[in-house]
Amino acid sequence: MNDFNRFTFYPVTGWHIGPLSGHAALVLQFSYLDPQVPRARSAQESLFFGLTIEMAKELVSSLTTQINDAEKNGTQH
Repeated sequence: MNDFNRFTFYPVTGWHIGPLSGHAALVLQFSYLDPQVPRARSAQESLFFGLTIEMAKELVSSLTTQINDAEKNGTQH
């Protein structure tokens, strides 16, 4: 998963997140840069992704684990 030479990745520049009205869920949308679009253009917007509260908690846990690992071991590309 750390081999950035094997796939095209899209740098995230921001996000919008909020509750899904009437549901125990969240909606998440990312802003990102498309490496195949000229740099003069602004960030692209992803589709809206729905996450249950449990999935959102798992995402937070997974992100925290990966952040801690990256900070501990430094970045290795």
